[in-house]
Amino acid sequence: MHSLIQLSIVVLLLPLLSFVILIFFNRRLPRRGDFIGVGILGTAFAISAYIFWSVIVQTYDPAFRIAWDFTWIDLGNVPGVGPLKIKMGVVIDNLTAIMLAMVTLISLLVHLYSTGYMAGDKNYGRYFAFLGIFTFSMLGIVLSDNLFSIYIFWELVGLSSYLLIGFFFEKQSAADAQKKAFLANRVGDIGMWLGILILYSQFHTFSFEQIYANLAAGKFTLSNAWLTAAGILLFMGCVGKSAQFPLHIWLPDAMEGPTPVSALIHAATMVAAGVYFVARIFVVLTPDALHVIAFIGAFTAFMAATIAITQNDIKRVLAYSTVSQLGYMVLGLGVGAYSAALFHLVTHAFFKACLFLGSGAIIHAMHHEQDMRWMGGLRKHMPWTFATFTLATLALAGLPLTSGFMSKDAILAGAIGFAQVEGGGVYYLIPVLGFFSAMLTAFYMGRQIWLVFFGESRTHLKPVDNHHSDHHAHGAADEQHGVHEVHEVSWNMRAPLVILAVLSVFIVYSPNPLDGAEGWFMKMIKTPATVVGPANHNSSGALIQASSAPLMAEAQPAAGAHSATDSPAESAGEHASVKGGEHTFADPRQAEIAHASHGAHFTAIYISSIMVVLGISMAFVVYVFKIIDPEKTAQAIRPLYLFSLNKWYWDEIYQATFIKGSIVISKILSWFDTNVVDGIVNGVALVVKKFAFANNSFDKYVVDGLVNFTAFSVNTTGAVLRKLQTGKVQTYVVMLLLAVFGYFVFYFTRLIY
Repeated sequence: MHSLIQLSIVVLLLPLLSFVILIFFNRRLPRRGDFIGVGILGTAFAISAYIFWSVIVQTYDPAFRIAWDFTWIDLGNVPGVGPLKIKMGVVIDNLTAIMLAMVTLISLLVHLYSTGYMAGDKNYGRYFAFLGIFTFSMLGIVLSDNLFSIYIFWELVGLSSYLLIGFFFEKQSAADAQKKAFLANRVGDIGMWLGILILYSQFHTFSFEQIYANLAAGKFTLSNAWLTAAGILLFMGCVGKSAQFPLHIWLPDAMEGPTPVSALIHAATMVAAGVYFVARIFVVLTPDALHVIAFIGAFTAFMAATIAITQNDIKRVLAYSTVSQLGYMVLGLGVGAYSAALFHLVTHAFFKACLFLGSGAIIHAMHHEQDMRWMGGLRKHMPWTFATFTLATLALAGLPLTSGFMSKDAILAGAIGFAQVEGGGVYYLIPVLGFFSAMLTAFYMGRQIWLVFFGESRTHLKPVDNHHSDHHAHGAADEQHGVHEVHEVSWNMRAPLVILAVLSVFIVYSPNPLDGAEGWFMKMIKTPATVVGPANHNSSGALIQASSAPLMAEAQPAAGAHSATDSPAESAGEHASVKGGEHTFADPRQAEIAHASHGAHFTAIYISSIMVVLGISMAFVVYVFKIIDPEKTAQAIRPLYLFSLNKWYWDEIYQATFIKGSIVISKILSWFDTNVVDGIVNGVALVVKKFAFANNSFDKYVVDGLVNFTAFSVNTTGAVLRKLQTGKVQTYVVMLLLAVFGYFVFYFTRLIY
């Protein structure tokens, strides 16, 4: 086994070890064992950093890949299915190495931050145990080399998020939020499992590598529509985990969990899983499936941004921001901007974790106040939080010199190129929604910065009954004693903010602040050469895919193999490759999109910069210069304001349709069950009962009566005859004489008459 594989397995198991120790023994350990959680995650990050260094820095090969697997379940030859063998395995490529480092680093920082933020909570040890199982689940998704093992860890991520979102389970809102997240994700996971089964029914394997190879060989015997359906069903898993429309409703409510958990969910674990999964199945997705994905991502980005502009809870603004940014990533994958979408996944993880941890610092300092309307003036009291929060905000808004600027604009350039290649028309709606979302992002983040950090404190204006916060053990005491002097948070909460803010600067990723393609990330994460394209008919009449180029680095030789020289063009065999920018494609359509995206790079920068400036300018006009009164404006456009404030009424729509519809259907089914099914069963039972009663009566009075009468007759006759059998000869002589006399009387009587 390769040493990096062994190290990656250690990284995977370390958070699980943390969970086992803390869930069983935290009450017996000093500080409830928080130092164990921090120490174990620190070790996991150190090993992940070594893997990152070995793969990304030392090897520096876009096609790097090593793998190892073993047979987990072997059911032999199953009738109707054939050989059924399920394998588990680990794969390490450039994307895996980057994700390992990102997940473990953010989890480590969340662990460290939580030692300050969660101090005093009655379930302090259990909290760190749950962080461990959450991290373990996400790392399992990152390392899995097949669909089945990913699905196992996928469900573990869902379980972990359920436990942490509802950590304050005594609060009804938290209990409702965890159920909402769990149920919404079940919908997406069912679709994902159906997609997995479609592929398994064709190839009898869950392995990514084997599925790609079989697709490349044209062994998908069903129609192209079935392959599109499989791709969209697999994408449903992302719709659930990465909170895309229409299953986006759970993520904003997930902030009911502790704020550090929100940072972990919104940055490196739960929501990142969906985008990462789509990247892994990218070569399976047909052009039609990618179109659906692109439009869903664009709509989600725009919709969530329009909701964020009116929210008042500091965490809810960031939550809808996450939904919007995830929309960008999904949009990027849909339009073929594969590298840019994953680049944004990584950059977003750092600045969004910084924003959520920063909001936690603000909430902590404000004694668990979350409504931005009652903040203000915190810049003077919390300079470290202000500086880091502002830098992360600039990255989210996409200003130059930040990481978000490079990754988001690369996605928008890809959207423009995609629209051009597809012939414009409705496809231009995708970049248009993306640019408008960028403007709205700049506006609502500018609004947040001003309301929280600038102006005068508005704490004294807060109504007494308008309190909403994390449920900490010491929260009640803060309410009783009122709001004390705001102060900067302690070092263990401040250090993660500084680290994450530094990782939001462009220089970490590229020496050119205007072009992330010149940096290490975009050079290491190349767009896969798709194996799906225009469909042809094979001899059996089923649709197959024309291109046979395997996924770059994914379809390299078997377990443990490593190729640093074979290019995608060489691995494509007899199929000609086409250059598109810095990438090599077997599908000419991909090359066209890549070439058009490369040409639209500066166009995207110009338009995006204009939109960002407009968004920030609007925030200044409304909240700094106060040329426009936000309250009067809200009254003037009250229907639109309420539409945004009430989240497009999605919860109400779902309540009126799916939830109430489910209740109505359940009542109809209950009535049908009670009156029809039970009626038939009860009717049959009544008929059987009556028949049994009649049968019992016949048996009792006829059959038993006849038997009893016969017995009675025999018994009576016997009793009479027994009287005649005296044993005396004289009696028998008298009876004989009487019989003879009787006979003569009878005989002569008949003669007379």
